Amino acid sequence: MTTQSEDNNVGRRGFLKRVIMGAGLILGYGTGASYAIQFLLPRKRKAKFRKMLVASLSELPPNGSKSFKDLSGREMILVNSDAGLKAISTTCTHLGCKAYWEADNDRFFCPCHDGVFDVNGQVVSGPPPRPLDSYDVEVDENDNVFVLLLEG
Repeated sequence: MTTQSEDNNVGRRGFLKRVIMGAGLILGYGTGASYAIQFLLPRKRKAKFRKMLVASLSELPPNGSKSFKDLSGREMILVNSDAGLKAISTTCTHLGCKAYWEADNDRFFCPCHDGVFDVNGQVVSGPPPRPLDSYDVEVDENDNVFVLLLEG
């Protein structure tokens, strides 16, 4: 026969075991839940840009242009128009043909399906579904022209 003090000790031990086990379960499930939330809702990373030296202002007369390729080989053109310096992709957004800068007409023209874009790359006519990709341009104190490209 057991005494009442032994029953209380077993009860206390059982209670402590249950509390410790419950705390372990809560910590385990909480850790798993935090990883699941991080997987389902990742933090948005700030976009990183890389400056690419393209030309000097002296190489770009008014209404002049300079073709160049970015680090991944995409062809682009830097245009010095009345609207300022613009860096625009020459890949047509319709079927990926090459669009050409026509300085006399202040426009980009894609000969594949007669797509026409203005100096900012906006669609003027033809089948292209969206504007040409454009990139920010910076000029430093030494008149070097940089194009800001998204790293990725």
